[in-house]
Amino acid sequence: MDSLALSLARAGLIQFGRFVQPDGAIWPIAVHLRWLPAYPALLRDVAAALGALLEGIEADRLLTTADAIPLGVALTLHTDLSMVYISGEVRDYTAAFAIEGAYDVGHPTVLLSDLLLDAAQAHAITALAQRVGLEVHTILSVLDMGLGACEALAAAGYTLRCALVLHEMLPVLQTQGWIPAVMRASVEHWIAATRGGG
Repeated sequence: MDSLALSLARAGLIQFGRFVQPDGAIWPIAVHLRWLPAYPALLRDVAAALGALLEGIEADRLLTTADAIPLGVALTLHTDLSMVYISGEVRDYTAAFAIEGAYDVGHPTVLLSDLLLDAAQAHAITALAQRVGLEVHTILSVLDMGLGACEALAAAGYTLRCALVLHEMLPVLQTQGWIPAVMRASVEHWIAATRGGG
């Protein structure tokens, strides 16, 4: 997956620097996986990498988060999995209409999220899927930021498959001259501080 990490960085879909978040927090990284459709060859590569991670997983539906719909389309073309997706704002009284697509009760389903940041979103979507009869046991993602989502989801009983993990990418990007050692250290410190609540 080293080449995939480099390709995402070269395309500007993963950037390093100083990025102010809506809540005022400063992050040393920005991730723009929603831009993947602007790079068709890279989108195909990401879909192929995710498709390979589905080997051995029994599922006949792919449920995507709203942000991952374009990636989900690419993946379903690669794997022939039938795709369903979150549509609109989900409220308790609209839950039965919040997932678009052809499905029925009992389908074994993979949840696709482009980015794993925290477990709250994944839990909310899988709970919604279960209310309408989809059985989500596996969560698939392009990038795990390493901030605790995978551990929380695994503890809740989900199988996790991620193409890339941020802390594993950093040595590769440094070795290839994409980021300097000081930036790698800054991101590693941020991961540790964020995971620790600091």
